[in-house]
Amino acid sequence: MAVVDAHLHLFKAQSDQYPRLTFDVMAPAEREESAEEFLEAMDAAGVDHAIIVPLSPHDEYLAAIQAEFPGRFAGVGVYDDAAPDGAGQVARRAEQAGLQGLRFYGFGAEPGQAAESMTVFPVLEAMREQGMKVWFYGSPDQVEILDEAMRLLPGLKVVLNHLGFCPSIWMELTIDDFKRPRFDIPLPPDSLELIEQLAADHPDHLYVHLSGQYAFTQTPYPYPDLQEVVDRIYRAFGAHRMLNASDWPWIKINPGHGEVLALVDHYLPDITPEERAAIRGGTATSLFDF
Repeated sequence: MAVVDAHLHLFKAQSDQYPRLTFDVMAPAEREESAEEFLEAMDAAGVDHAIIVPLSPHDEYLAAIQAEFPGRFAGVGVYDDAAPDGAGQVARRAEQAGLQGLRFYGFGAEPGQAAESMTVFPVLEAMREQGMKVWFYGSPDQVEILDEAMRLLPGLKVVLNHLGFCPSIWMELTIDDFKRPRFDIPLPPDSLELIEQLAADHPDHLYVHLSGQYAFTQTPYPYPDLQEVVDRIYRAFGAHRMLNASDWPWIKINPGHGEVLALVDHYLPDITPEERAAIRGGTATSLFDF
C-alpha cells in the first residue's frame, strides 16, 4: 500500500510569480522550501505521495508543483475569506490549481452562532457538492459550529489537523528556537473530550492527522508526553480515520522527516499491519486522487 505524508508546506520566496503571505521569523519573504528538496526527503523516507498545504490563499506554487511532478502530490488550499466570488472559489480553485480541499482556521463565527448563518456556510455546501475535504484547525467554539455544520451537510468530509488539538491559532501561537509554531497547552488538552465526542457523532466522514507533535510536546523526541493523547485519538477514530503527516518543513532539522513519520510505530506498536498501512497511507489514498 502507498505511503502518504498527509500534511506539509512548500513555498517559494515571495515574488510576483509566486505571491504568498509572509510571517516574521517562521516564513519571511526570502525563505524558500522547494518541491525538489522535499522530493529527496520523500524518497529517502520511502514516501510515495504527499499532500501540500500552502501558507496562505495563494495557489500559484502548488499548481506549478502538481504540473511538474504529476502523480506525486495532492493539494489543499487555504480558504480565502476575501475572495470576490465567495463560494465560487471552490470550483474555480479546484480547476485552476487542482485543489482537493480547503483549510480553515475556524469559521470566523461567533460562539453560539447558527451554522447556516455563517458567511462560510455556502462555501461548505459547495465543497460537499465538489467532493472537497475540509482541513480544520480551529478553537473549541469553532469545533462546536463545525459539529452543527456537519449535521446540516451530511457527507461533508472533514480532516482535523494535528491530533485534533484546538488552539486559538492567532492568539496562542508562538515561535520556538527552530523557527516553527509552538503552543503551550496542557496535556492532555482540555478540548480532547470535545474531539472524542465529535469522532463518535460523525463516524463516517470525520478524520484526524497524526501530526504536529513538536508544537505541543514538553519532552524530546519521540515526545512521550503525548502518548495519552495519541491513545485516546486512536480509540476515538480508529486507524482507518487517521492520516500520518510530517508538517514539513518545520520538522526538517528537528527531529527529521523520517523520524516524524516513524512516530506511528513509537506510539502504536501493537496495531495490526493493516491498521499501520491505513495510517501510513491507506486513509489518505481513500480520500485523495494522486
